[in-house]
Formats: sequence, structure tokens, C-alpha cells
Amino acid sequence: MQRVEMDAHKLDGRFCVSLPLMGGGFKEKIVHRLWVVVILEVVSRAVLGYYFSVRREVSKDDVMRALKRALGRWCLRPVSFCDTPYLPEAGLLSALGSDFVGLCWDETSVDGALAETCQHVRDALRDSVGSTLLDPKTSFSKRRSKDDRPFIESFFRNLAGQGFQRLSNTTGANFQDRKGRQPEEVALASRFQYEYAEELLDVLIANYNATPHSGIGNRTPLAYAKFLYHHSQQSFRRADPAIVDTLFSIRKRCIVRGGAKSGRAPFVEFHYGRYTNDVLHNRHDLVGSEIWVVCHKEDDCRVALASTLDGMSLGVLRAAPPWNMSPHSLSLRAAICQACTHGKFAIPAGVDAIDVFMRYVESQAHNRLPVHPAYLEARRILAAAAESSIGPSMLDAAMARTKAGSSSSNGSKGAAPEPTARRAQSGASDPLKPSAGSTLPPRRMAQSR
Repeated sequence: MQRVEMDAHKLDGRFCVSLPLMGGGFKEKIVHRLWVVVILEVVSRAVLGYYFSVRREVSKDDVMRALKRALGRWCLRPVSFCDTPYLPEAGLLSALGSDFVGLCWDETSVDGALAETCQHVRDALRDSVGSTLLDPKTSFSKRRSKDDRPFIESFFRNLAGQGFQRLSNTTGANFQDRKGRQPEEVALASRFQYEYAEELLDVLIANYNATPHSGIGNRTPLAYAKFLYHHSQQSFRRADPAIVDTLFSIRKRCIVRGGAKSGRAPFVEFHYGRYTNDVLHNRHDLVGSEIWVVCHKEDDCRVALASTLDGMSLGVLRAAPPWNMSPHSLSLRAAICQACTHGKFAIPAGVDAIDVFMRYVESQAHNRLPVHPAYLEARRILAAAAESSIGPSMLDAAMARTKAGSSSSNGSKGAAPEPTARRAQSGASDPLKPSAGSTLPPRRMAQSR
């Protein structure tokens, strides 16, 4: 592949988030306008990767996540609004097989936004993909010109016209397109949460790759990409999976503090947190010197790798309270610390900082201010951690045991079926518990402990 186009697009719709209340129930609250960052190949018009951003503005981390998804493998995600939302051959380019996973390109065309042209993104493209960045300073392109990136602009126009602008909670392409509609009120009345927007976005992009395109002879982008791959004379480059996994690795030289003189075990301070382990506890000779600390996990900063300056490994460091309980990212930790500095709330000793932050945001459910973007990021990380730790197999096994227990209790003699029926009736009459046919699955709700 020679060139791809990368750009960010603000979704033409308003969505809400369901906040659990302390007294029970949920409160819907409008979130800010959301973004999507897309990477599209110009010859086959296939979408290589995308990222659904929950920030107010696109950052370099969002661009890096889109790049990482373009180099990784795409998988079908569970969708709640339809039984068969995906077309038979829908997916991103990596869905064609292992030969299409991690394919590299030579040039990346962007519109000159700071999130896309920063030095961090340039270095990542050079080291992991071997691509050069084409921006208005290094090419003949013009800032905010749709003619310089026609393919991705056409894709965004199709994504809006065939997708989000057809919803009842759409904002339209511009302010005049509202025509008396109130998308905020519609989103609150219909309880259209941003998680559903993420599901809809994945379905729209995957189905786009499996839909005939008039610009490539009414062939689908995936079919044309497969045809070009098998009939091309050039050799294709692939990204190293080890380098792709380290795209979000942050390395810093930290001073080892503590020691026998201060009466504390040796530790290091890394991004608002203190880290140590058993190996570092016994290395009093490193007190006052610097070591390398590497945060190698994107969404779990509870652990970090450590080594001396000459490369001797010190093992895995673990964060001290209050950052040792729930998984989180460095950006989420920084947002929580900034809120504490501004006097929004305080983190007591011995508690989970992520739980305190989420409780604070959920206590402001009746406030008119929009939800903090870090709260949406925390929900995403916790949901991903819960799915990876529990898994669908454990959920299916638990549901099977529940059905087996209910069937055995119904078949047994005595008054055992009466409490079961009574619980079923009470559960069906409770408006706060979503039923099987509810439009809001229970996994969409955040819970307060």
C-alpha cells in the first residue's frame, strides 16, 4: 500500500450517559459531541482502522489508538440493537485473514491538525509503519481543504448521510439543518447512550467495507483490496507485533527515593504514583540514583517495568494506594489528580481513587455541566477489564447454572416454587431493573458500590 488518508470527524448526533444515583435508579445526562478517527486506504477505499473518541477534542492518544487498531486484528463485537447487524463479509481489512493483519503503507496524508502532526505521531509512524507524514508543511496540501483528501471526506459524508444524520437525535450537517429538532431532548427521552453510538459506528464502518463502491467499479472495498493483494507485483511490508504493542509505552527516568536514612523502603515516583516491589526494597544502593520505569500497559497503570540504566531488570513494580485497585490509564490518573488539585474532591487514605472519582461524578448527576470526559474513559477501561476477566464463557456457565437451578426448584415438591415465582414477579415489577426485552442492557449501566 502506498498512501492512506487519516482524519477526525465529529459525529452528527447527541448522546447521553446513564449515571446511577445514590438513592437508586439512573439519571440520563447529555455528553459532549463525540469524535471518530479513521484511517482509509486510497486505492481500494477500504477502512484500515478507526477509534471512537470520548474526549472533547481529539488528542494524540486517539490518533495512536486508531493507528494501533489499523495494525491489529478486527473482531466482531456484540451488538444489542439488532440480531444480525453485520453484512456477510463485513469487517475491516484485517478481517480478510492473517495475511492482511499489520500491513504497512508508505505515506500518511493528514489535514494538519496538531493531534495528527505532533512529533510523537511522526515517530510512531516512522518506527512502526515506516510511513512518512504528509501535512500542509511538508506537501502541497492545504489546511481544511477537502480536495486534498477527497476519499476520506467522501467517506465521512457517506457515514453522516447514511448513518447518524438519519437518526432522530441528529444535529444535522450544520446549524440550519436542525429545523426545530431538539436532539438533546430526544437523546434523553429515548435514552440513546453513547455505547449504542459506538456499536452503530462499528456496524456502519464494517458494512461500508462490504458494500459495492461506485468509485472502484461497484466492487466492495474488501474484495478490491484482496484482488490488489493477490495480483500486485510489489512486496508488502508488515508491522512487527512487538513494536505495535509498545506504541503506548511510556518510559521515564525516575530517582529512587526512601532508604535506610529516611526509614522507608526504596520507591520511585512515576506520574503521580509511587511504585515499588520486593526487588527494589532490597536495593538500598540505588537510593538517590536514577532507574528506567516503563509503563507498558495502555489501560492498566497499576504495574510498570523497571530496570537500571545499564539494563539490569528490576522486575515489575506495583503502584501504591490509591492507584493499586482498579485499572486505569495515565491520562485518567492525571485528570483525577488535577481535579483533586482544584479542590473538586479529596481521596481518603486506603480507598480506590477511581471509585472515588466515579462516585463524585455520579453525585453530580443533577448538575447542568456536561459529564467529564475522564468519567467516560474510566467506564470504557472498567468495562473492558470486566469482559476480559469474566469472559462470555463464564457468563454462559453462570446462566446455565441459574436455569438448571430454577428448573430443579420447579420440579421439586413443597413451597419452594412460591418464593421463586414471587421473586420473578417482584423483579418484573421493579422499574429500576431492566428486563430481558429492555432497550438498555444491564451491562450498559455503571454501578456504585
